[in-house]
Formats: sequence, structure tokens, C-alpha cells
Amino acid sequence: MPFCLVARPAEACGVPESGLTSSVPEDGAIYPRNAALLFDGWGIGLDGISVTVDGEPAELLPAAFDDFVADLAVVVEPTPMTGQTVVVSGSFCPDDGCEPVTITYTAGSEDVEAPQPLVEESFFAVYDHADFMSSGGDCMSDSDLTFYVHLSQAIPAPGEPSLFTIAWDPDGEGDLGFRRTVRVPTGAKVAPLSLVTEELGGKDPRTEVCLEVTAFDAAGNAADTFELCPACFAREDALPRETETPPEPDWTEADGVPGSPCAGEQPQTTGEEPTGTDTSPNSSEGDSLGESTSDSVSDTDSGGAEGGEGGDKGCACSTNGGDPGDAGRFLLFVLGLGLALVKHRS
Repeated sequence: MPFCLVARPAEACGVPESGLTSSVPEDGAIYPRNAALLFDGWGIGLDGISVTVDGEPAELLPAAFDDFVADLAVVVEPTPMTGQTVVVSGSFCPDDGCEPVTITYTAGSEDVEAPQPLVEESFFAVYDHADFMSSGGDCMSDSDLTFYVHLSQAIPAPGEPSLFTIAWDPDGEGDLGFRRTVRVPTGAKVAPLSLVTEELGGKDPRTEVCLEVTAFDAAGNAADTFELCPACFAREDALPRETETPPEPDWTEADGVPGSPCAGEQPQTTGEEPTGTDTSPNSSEGDSLGESTSDSVSDTDSGGAEGGEGGDKGCACSTNGGDPGDAGRFLLFVLGLGLALVKHRS
């Protein structure tokens, strides 16, 4: 969309203090013995870290994940047996004077079950907002539009987050498109993905982009990949933006993409916090993805399109009326409408 280049003062990106900010598992937890350990923080590494299993020395090796899921994703080798005590201790950034930490957990049963994504309650929306250009020192990136990917799943065990990879590769060669992995610690989440138009390869984001989504866990168990397309909602405006990722709009019936399940339904929102005005950006997970990611995905927790946990985004249904004088058909229509209203209000 057209935009004007307006000089903005370059604001230095504040560098966070070095140190560990979170870990999976947390201290004192019971955690699947074959699952990777996830550590997040700033300027962290493993040079000052040791690990023992029931008091015997072990190693921390890189996890076999093909995408970003944490600042550090590692596995314990040899794999602990169920019931053994694992202790991770030391400084994650000794050169910066980080205080030593100790994380102790008990190895639980082997995790052999993949996450359970709720495909019918997952969807994405597209906001073609005013183009945002980073000043180069503001900790942000250029952004022309944002996808809000609503992910829903059966609630995982406490402390065992699911990981969702969201990808689109229009030419099959990885030259275009995008790929993100976000962490979903609860039943649902909205993952905002801010992009530049070049990543779309000239495709219409509303109708010509099909997201491939794969849910997996820290033990490497993966569910079947599923597709999300077309977009359910889409909106375009040129309102000035101060961040690369604006808050998700409050979608209305008018935003429903023709041919999508959201067309013709009632207004649907994320169910997080009011986002009618652009007062603050979505975080990436922290996620991430709220948690982080995105990925940190800003991990804003949300349900389906209706906003609650496990919500149902509904469907656009049509009725071919038949003869108005046919009482039997009319009765079936009324009963069907009543059931639909009951389902929508529940």
C-alpha cells in the first residue's frame, strides 16, 4: 500500500541484562525422561553448566530440532531412567558475572504421545496495515502486514509445552515464504507473524496462502501436518503504526474472507485484552509465539475465533429453502436454526 517516508529518530535498543530467564522443566518438576530441556535468557551458553543423573556426570547435547524453539534446546545424555534425579547447575553466562543456578528435576515416564491440535478450531487472519520501517536501532524489523495464527490444541500436561511450526513455501525451494516455530504451553494461543510483501511472492495473502502447521513436543513426537487456508478474516488500512507487530484487530463480520468459515458469522476476537486502539504491541512468545517467539511467539493465549479456550470459530452454512408450503421441510429448518443458535451461544 502507498506510504510516506517520514524520518524517525533512531532509538537505541536497550540490551537486556545477561542471565537465564526461564527453563523447561522448572526446578522441582517431574519431566519426561526423553524430552529436551529448553532454556531462555540473554547471552546464555553451556560452557559454565554441568549436569548429573543420580549424582553421576552426564552431558548436555543439542536437541535434534530443525528450528528455533528456545535460546538453548538440549538433551541429557545418557537418557535418564524413570525416577532418576537430574541436576543442572552452574552459570549460564560466567563471563558476564551471572549468578550460578541449580535446576533439579525428576525424570518421568517416557513421552511417546504427540500433541493433539484441534484443526477445526485453528485459523489465521491477515491485517494489511501501514508499512513499518525499522530505524535500525529499535530492536524491530520492517513489516508490511501481519498474520495472526490462532492455534488450538488439547491441553498438554503442565510444564510440557507443545511446539507449533508454521510454514509456507510457495515455490517449494525455500526461496520465498516463511517458517516460524512457536511455543504453546496451554490449550490455545495467537501467534502474530509480521512479514514484508516480498515473502509472499506476489500471492494474495487472503486467498492464495496456505499455512502448513505441524505440532510436536520436546520429546520429538509430531502430529500430522495440517493446512490452514484461506484466511478467515482480512482487513486493510493505512493508520500509522509505531511497531512492527500491531495488536490484532477486533474482527467483524465485514472482515470475513468470502469462502472461509468466518464469512457471515458474528464478530470474533482473540479474547485476550482490548485491542481496539493501538496502544501496545503484541509480544512475540513470551510467548512468547508469549512467551517468546514468538516466539516467542507472543504467546498470547486465546481460544478459537470466539475467544475462549477451545472455542469454535463456526462455519458459514447455507440452506436451500424448498417449498415454503412444505411444513415438514420448514420444521426441519427451524429445528436446525435453533440448534445452530444454541451451539453459537454455548
